[in-house]
Amino acid sequence: MKQLQKIVQVSAMGLSLVGMVGCGAAGSASGSGGSKVVTIVVASWAGTNVTNGIIDQQLADFNKTHPDIHAVYRPIAGNYETILKTEFVSGDAPDIITLNNGGQAPVFESEGAVIPLNSYIQQSHYSLSDFFPGAMNMFEAGNTVYGIPRDQSPLVLYYNPQMFKNAGIAGPPTTWAQLQADAQKLTDPAKKIYGIVQTPQEPRWAQFLVEAGGNVMNNSMTKMTLNTPAALRGFTFFVNLYRSGVAAQPSQVGATWGGQALGMGHAAMSFEGAWAIPYLQDTYPNTPFAIATLPKGPVNNMSLDFPTAWAITKDSAHPQQAWQVIKYLTGQGQAQWVEQGGLVTVRKSLINMPYYQQHPIYHNILAQLPNAVPWNFPNGFDQYVSSTLSNVSLLAVEGKLSPQAALEQLQSQGTSILQQNGGN
Repeated sequence: MKQLQKIVQVSAMGLSLVGMVGCGAAGSASGSGGSKVVTIVVASWAGTNVTNGIIDQQLADFNKTHPDIHAVYRPIAGNYETILKTEFVSGDAPDIITLNNGGQAPVFESEGAVIPLNSYIQQSHYSLSDFFPGAMNMFEAGNTVYGIPRDQSPLVLYYNPQMFKNAGIAGPPTTWAQLQADAQKLTDPAKKIYGIVQTPQEPRWAQFLVEAGGNVMNNSMTKMTLNTPAALRGFTFFVNLYRSGVAAQPSQVGATWGGQALGMGHAAMSFEGAWAIPYLQDTYPNTPFAIATLPKGPVNNMSLDFPTAWAITKDSAHPQQAWQVIKYLTGQGQAQWVEQGGLVTVRKSLINMPYYQQHPIYHNILAQLPNAVPWNFPNGFDQYVSSTLSNVSLLAVEGKLSPQAALEQLQSQGTSILQQNGGN
C-alpha cells in the first residue's frame, strides 16, 4: 500500500536479493541439465520485515514447483514511483511491480509502463469472478486489465484499550463528537501522549470529507468537489483536531507514522489499515491494541479502501513467465498472504476463511469493508496525490492556511489538472 512505502525497514533477505539481481529486469541462466532458468524480478515498496518476508517465502515456494523460473523479490525503499519511473526510462524496470490505486495505476497504464493482461488471462482460463469488483475495477481501463488484485484494506480506528480504561472511557468512539471528547481526555502533552497521532496525509483527512457527505472529486472523476460545504465541514473537523491539541503528527512524538506512535505508547488512537496488525504484533508485542469501525460523521461512517495489484512491466523480457508468478501470488498464494501478512483478501471466496474466524482482531476491518469506497484518481494526478494534497493540508494543520483557503487552493490545482487531461 502506499502507506507502507513510508515506514520501517527492508528485510535482510530482500536486501540480499538486491545484490543478486541488481536493479534490472529478468534474465536467463543455465539450470541443472543445461535447461534455461528464467529469472523474474518482483518489486514492491519496502514494507515491514513481516510483509517482505512473506513475499520472499511465497516466491521461494513458487520456485520449488517451477524449476524453469527463478522469482526473486526486490523491495524498493524510498520514493517508489520516482524510482520506478527512472527505471522505466532506462529500460531497467523489474518484471512485476505492485500498483496502488491512488493515482499511480492510471499513470503507469496510460504511459504504457505496464502491459495488458487480457491475453494471458484468456489463454490460461484464469477467472476474475472471485475478486471483489471494487478492487478489480481499480486496475482496469475500459475492458483492459492491467493488474490482478493483491490485497485491500479500509481505514479503521486503532486504539489502546488500556489507555481508554485508565481515562474512564468505556469503549471506542462511535461519533465525531465522541472522537473529539475522548481524544481530549486521553491527551497528556507533558508525557507526549495524544488522543490521536496521525500524519495529515490526504486519505486520512479525505475520509472525514466522505463522512460529511463530500469528496475530493465526483464519482465519475471529471470534476473537483472540494469547494462544497460538505467538504469544508469534514476538512475543518480534521484540521481542528490538530489545532485544538488533541491530535499530533508522528514526528512530534518521535515516530514516522501513526501505527508506530500507537505501538510506542504515544497515541491512544490512529487511523490505519490492516497492514498495521502484523506490524504492531511483531514490533510492539507488549502494547495492547484493538480495532473499531470508524466513528460516524454527519452523514455516514464511510471509509476509504486501498486495493493493490500485481502488474507486468513493459520491460519484462519474459512476460509469460511473469504471468505464471502473478497467477501463483494471486491464486494459491492469496491465502498465504492473508494468513501470514494479516491483510484483507480481495477474493470473495476467502472472506469467511478460518483464519478470520480464529483472529477476531480482523472482525471490525471486515465489518468496515461494505462501508468503504476505493481511494482513486484519474490519470495526471500522481504528483497531486503523492505530494500536493498532503503539503497543502499540512499548511492548514499548522495554521498557515485556513481550511477554506487550503481547499480552494487544492480545488484550483485539481481543476487545472482535469482541464489539461480533458476533464471539467
